[in-house]
Amino acid sequence: MRFFRHTSRMLTGSSWSVLLMAALVLIPRVALSDYRLQPGDIIDVSLTGAPDFKEHAPIGVEGEVGLPLSGQIKVRGLSLSEARAKIAGELANKLYRQYTNDGREISHLIVGNEVVVTVSEYTPVFVNGDVTKPGAYPFRPGMTVRQAIAVAGGFDLIRSQGPDPVMQTAELQAEYQTLWLQVAGEQARSWRLRTELRDKSIVGADNTVPNPGGVAADFMKGEAEQLKAVTVDRESSKALLQEAIKKATLQLAILAEKKTKDEEGSQADLADFKTVRDLFQKGLAQITRLSEARRASLLSSEQLLQTLVESSNVERQRDEYARQLEKIDTQTRIDDLQELQRTNLHLAELTARLKSTSDRLLHVNLLRSQVAQGGSRAVDIGVYRKAEGGPGRIDADEDLELTPGDVVEVALQSRTVTSAIATSANVR
Repeated sequence: MRFFRHTSRMLTGSSWSVLLMAALVLIPRVALSDYRLQPGDIIDVSLTGAPDFKEHAPIGVEGEVGLPLSGQIKVRGLSLSEARAKIAGELANKLYRQYTNDGREISHLIVGNEVVVTVSEYTPVFVNGDVTKPGAYPFRPGMTVRQAIAVAGGFDLIRSQGPDPVMQTAELQAEYQTLWLQVAGEQARSWRLRTELRDKSIVGADNTVPNPGGVAADFMKGEAEQLKAVTVDRESSKALLQEAIKKATLQLAILAEKKTKDEEGSQADLADFKTVRDLFQKGLAQITRLSEARRASLLSSEQLLQTLVESSNVERQRDEYARQLEKIDTQTRIDDLQELQRTNLHLAELTARLKSTSDRLLHVNLLRSQVAQGGSRAVDIGVYRKAEGGPGRIDADEDLELTPGDVVEVALQSRTVTSAIATSANVR
């Protein structure tokens, strides 16, 4: 320790930096040399004196490997040299029999120093986060974070930002255009209803309405034609009712004259009947004459009654026509007011959705531009590695060497997109 401190004082600033960088580079290699075997590793056991003896033994979940001559041997947590010594101790002095092609048996006494143990396959490393193909990948000695990210397909900025902005842009543009068309249609309908209500504050469509493909003009034309058709139909109905009222008034005038004449005729027939009845009572008139006078009086009374009933019916029908004529304008106004209220409510809803879609489209367009240009990226890399106290996180860069079983977590942040969106939000 004293020597180290004394030496550090003698080093210049640049020499100290070089030494420190060299130490950091050597740390992962030392860590790999001290690597402890774990479940998922596969070791190969062979004998230098018996080339046919080769065992491909995976380490199970209990940390053991199975060999034909020694059974289960626990190697979990051992270094490769410790595992070789333990396996050699288990196989030493064991008799290995092999057979030649002609059927002869050759026995070989295993000696401990001829046992060779190597790791043929390590526990894979796992890459997760903002990479193109997250998953497990075979470990190779000397493998770095950069290499692990490369075999995982490299960084994926689109994955880091969520759904594909290109697809989102197409969907939002379609939604935006659809909402504009609905707004244009509702505003044209609002104009027609206000015109029907004789609202002088509106004489045409709202000039702020966009005109995608001239469809807004088509909406206005359609609503104008509908207004014209509705107006013609309403005026036609009113004209028919007015004509019916005129005819009923004329018919009432005729019936009034007829009523006057019927009353005069009824009074004359009644007076004649009274005269004939008096003469009959005095014996100066025959019974047939009295019967004729009575019949004439009854007929004239009945005719007067029919005239009165017909006059009452015609007058009631004329009043009904008058009520229908008045109701045409009143009911039309009520219906138009209700429809205008619904139209305004729907228009407000569409306007709110249109603004929301516009904001989302701005956000996605900024993100799409960032993806197209590449943008500046901040990479946060964490390596989760098993230790005696449990797995721990290492803040790493792309040059860190990995050990088997490491989990690499990659998180990308786009500074350009974030700042641009924040700036646009502040401007609005």
